[in-house]
Amino acid sequence: MKYDFVNELGYLGLAVRLKRLSDAMVHSGRQMYKELGLDIEPNWFLIFLLLKKYEKLSVTEIAAKLHFSHPSVITMVGKMEKAGYLHSSLDKLDSRKKLFTLSLKAEENLPRFEEVWQAGTEGVKKLFSEDNNFLNTLEALEVQYSQKDFKERTLNELGNE
Repeated sequence: MKYDFVNELGYLGLAVRLKRLSDAMVHSGRQMYKELGLDIEPNWFLIFLLLKKYEKLSVTEIAAKLHFSHPSVITMVGKMEKAGYLHSSLDKLDSRKKLFTLSLKAEENLPRFEEVWQAGTEGVKKLFSEDNNFLNTLEALEVQYSQKDFKERTLNELGNE
């Protein structure tokens, strides 16, 4: 591997390294979908799988389940609806709330998408050794970060609790 200044930074470069890896996976996923002739975006699998499980959800419910911001979910479901994968309807109890369901197009394409996602899962698993606890480590990191974020930890180290 060629010289990488960010790697040299150790923990200081952690966020940049995670972002770089995420961006690389999204870019590669986008290329893969295009090559396979699938007209979806890499992060849409989240919405497909959530709606497969829960059938009908609002933007607020989706955002809460994914721990995503409301605006990012609005953007995602808007693109999916425009592509014909989602239907929206107004909530009968609260007309301000829009509810999303999978469209017929989504349900027809879901088996193929799931086949691709399963192959992707298997491919990613092979990046790790059998005894690797990466997902457990990642979950522990997320839990610890939710309890005390970067700002709090840095200010604590500076003595500015």
